[in-house]
Amino acid sequence: MSEVSAEPLTGDRQAAREVLRTRRRATHAPSALQVLRDWYVGLFIAATLLTMLFAATGPAILRPDCDTAVCLGAGGHDVVALVAATLGLLAAVVGLRAVGPVSADPGQMSWLLSTPADRGLLLRGRVLRVLLVAAVAGAARGVLVGFSLASGSGAAADPVVSVVGCAVVGLLACLVIVPLTLRRQGGSFGLSSAARAVPDVELGRAGRVVQAVTAATLMLDTVAPEVLAARRRLARRGRYASRPGAGGPLPSMLVHEVHALTRRSRQLLTALLSCVGALVVGLLLGRLAGAVVAALVVFAVARTSAGGLSTWLTTPGLRRALPEHPAAVAAVPAVPPSSWRSSGALVAVGALGLPWWAPVAFALAAMAGAMRSCDPPPELGAALATPAGAVHVGLVQRLVLGPDIVLAGAAVVLIGAAVDRGPLALLTCAGLAARQLLRPRD
Repeated sequence: MSEVSAEPLTGDRQAAREVLRTRRRATHAPSALQVLRDWYVGLFIAATLLTMLFAATGPAILRPDCDTAVCLGAGGHDVVALVAATLGLLAAVVGLRAVGPVSADPGQMSWLLSTPADRGLLLRGRVLRVLLVAAVAGAARGVLVGFSLASGSGAAADPVVSVVGCAVVGLLACLVIVPLTLRRQGGSFGLSSAARAVPDVELGRAGRVVQAVTAATLMLDTVAPEVLAARRRLARRGRYASRPGAGGPLPSMLVHEVHALTRRSRQLLTALLSCVGALVVGLLLGRLAGAVVAALVVFAVARTSAGGLSTWLTTPGLRRALPEHPAAVAAVPAVPPSSWRSSGALVAVGALGLPWWAPVAFALAAMAGAMRSCDPPPELGAALATPAGAVHVGLVQRLVLGPDIVLAGAAVVLIGAAVDRGPLALLTCAGLAARQLLRPRD
């Protein structure tokens, strides 16, 4: 009887081993037609973006109509090309290190920890998507570098060789950096072997970064990356000890905001460096483009430096906890970041030939935009069909909350400078800031 029962048991074990072997090697292999279609769509979108970039920036850089206080010569274009190439390479290294490139979202991470499936097969698609995005970004950076290089070397009449060559170099640079980041993350240059060897903690960390960047792209909002950066910063510093206030609620908030800005000095200096990029855009593309880009960059500096102000405006419970006028409390954390906003505006528009009051007006408009962006997000609303898919009206509204006031302030500055009405333009930008400071939010 025992011999009869042993044979089925042995067969069951063998079948189980075969099932496990099959599942370890299992993968959903798409057809050749599906792979071709996916790559065709990706390459078509990349080619369209690069063509739009070529058409939008090429003529202005190659045949500049200088209307700024400082105009770039051949040597200036060479410097811009060198700096753009260096910053592009640095951004590629930092970005690829941040996103992995091997990553997994929390749901996939939980499943991977409890399955014997081959991670090299399961995570291959994510790495290839990161590689495609990096290649497009590197080629786009190469297009801009090629235009500047062609203007500096005197080849503006026939820039195709310089532009195409720099785009190919940027693409190849990203194709080289991706294996290096794979080697750092998983200890191997091979995609599959590196994906199998990535530690679980590193896999989850990269997944959270990719998830935050994806959410910011789809929802047209930078809250997710900002929250992730704040959590990491607080985790590095540890617990903050409670201490008495400095003479009351408002002076205590002022002291706290000054200390907070001191702790975020590295982030703020990085934001100020972006103002140099806005200045270069103005010198390359003219005063109008420079003013628009400078307004948006100074707005980003204001958002980065206004941590206490954003917390106060977005927390109704905190506003009800202090027995002070809401506008007076909001004005206190708005004072310390003013130096950063003014410095960024001075760097971004200092050489565009605008009047002396223009940086002050840009800083005031940026503060108004930063306060406006703290409003609760609107509902999604109706969905509109676009070539890129369905886009909700609420997402577009969320995107323009804040930048609308900043761009309006930039238009006021340009109009005031054109008709020589500086005091009126400055008062208008101050009125925009005062309106956002005084309006009720509960």
